[in-house]
Amino acid sequence: MVVYAKAMLGFLAFIGLQLPLILADCPLDLSGSNFTLVASLCSNKNERGKCCRYMNAFVAFSVARHANVTGNLGVTSNLSDVCIQSILQTMELYGVPRNATNFCGFGTKIPVSYYCRDRTTVSQMLESPKFMDVTKNCKLPLSQENECRKCLNAGINYVHHLVGSQDNITLSTCRDATFAALASQVDNISAVEIASCFFQVGGFNIPPVLGSSPSPPAPKASPSPLVAATPNQLVLGAPPNQKHHERHLMSILGIGIAVTVAAIMMLIVLVVLIRKKSRELEDSENVNTNSSKHFPTCRAMHKFQEGTSSMFRKYSYKETKRGTYGFSTIIGRGGFGTVYKAQYTDGSMVAVKRMNRVSEQGEDEFCREIELLARLHHRHLVALRGFCIKKRKRFLMYEYMSNGCLKDHLHSPGKTPLSWETRIQIAIDVANALEYLHFYCDPPLCHRDIKSSNILLDEDFVAKVSGCRFWPCTCFKRWLYLLRTCKNRHPWNSRLYGS
Repeated sequence: MVVYAKAMLGFLAFIGLQLPLILADCPLDLSGSNFTLVASLCSNKNERGKCCRYMNAFVAFSVARHANVTGNLGVTSNLSDVCIQSILQTMELYGVPRNATNFCGFGTKIPVSYYCRDRTTVSQMLESPKFMDVTKNCKLPLSQENECRKCLNAGINYVHHLVGSQDNITLSTCRDATFAALASQVDNISAVEIASCFFQVGGFNIPPVLGSSPSPPAPKASPSPLVAATPNQLVLGAPPNQKHHERHLMSILGIGIAVTVAAIMMLIVLVVLIRKKSRELEDSENVNTNSSKHFPTCRAMHKFQEGTSSMFRKYSYKETKRGTYGFSTIIGRGGFGTVYKAQYTDGSMVAVKRMNRVSEQGEDEFCREIELLARLHHRHLVALRGFCIKKRKRFLMYEYMSNGCLKDHLHSPGKTPLSWETRIQIAIDVANALEYLHFYCDPPLCHRDIKSSNILLDEDFVAKVSGCRFWPCTCFKRWLYLLRTCKNRHPWNSRLYGS
């Protein structure tokens, strides 16, 4: 239970740490980006190169505007994944195929944070050697082809001088960082012109940020986004920034509520399970306490519970139920209970005797059988392998006798009759068992219930005596008297009664 509680506290702590990231908003402003045009270009396999350039240009321009405010070449590391997922969702809403974003390497080749030779801020880029050449050659206007080519060459020379011969992703990232640092020093209109030159996207146009310059009132938005008439004529097709922001906040709020509700439900389920387990443990302890009060537990049971033995041990109720397939393998019934065949996971096979009821007499019988059989060891006595206690249920485990009892072989019509040699050997085996009980036990024991159903046969037809009607023969003369009184009775159905 303590482990479950710690696990739930850890989960709630993890959710608490993740909620600020889930509820965080991406600071990059792409509201002016024409993703409708990007979707049309990316849907055409022949325009994939142009699709990637437009996608890169939109992201780089938003990073440059962010750098103009913060001085950082991109968002912080804790918001990087948030921005990538937000931009991906926005592009998917406008119909940009996911395979196109994968093809262009959005998030890797087109990152939202630029890291170029340990330079992550605008000031670090501006103070780099040879960046003055980029500033000098990229003076506006850049609408003429030769002016744009001079700017691009200066930027390429600067990047190669800075990073040397690196992989293409590093060169591309440093190129975008150079653009962002350069464009962060000018206004939006000038940044658009620099972006058109750097990324070679004709007619690239992003409207200025609201409030940067006076503009006439915007007309009412049409029900559906406008589509550019030609690739060179970009029209703002994105919904208003305010509405997009509201939808984004609503989705974030929904995610937060769902996560909170899920965490609360898991906590409630955990509390219920802990309480249920606690009640079961309390009930088990109460039953064991009540059982020990009403029925005195025999000393032998405590003795064998303290240690384990390969010959005699305490079995668990769970493995006993599994070994008997839910107590369905019945092989016999007796006066004190039902007998099942059980096979355990270690390969051992035993006969499980289940006491019918737990009364004071049944508890005494259970204890007596354990005390007597646990100290009886003879090759012609059925050995006691162990026992099992589950609340008011009592089980005794004996060695399994594959050929059943002698009664079945003598009286069942479907059985093959035993040969006289086998019958004589069975009689000798039973006599050896009785001799051991009468002369070699201390004190001597009388079986009191010798009959064919209590004589069991193993796979080699070796006879072993079973049954729990043992009784101490405290007086040897009395035992001889009892033996003489039943000498004329049938050898398999006689009983020795003591009065």
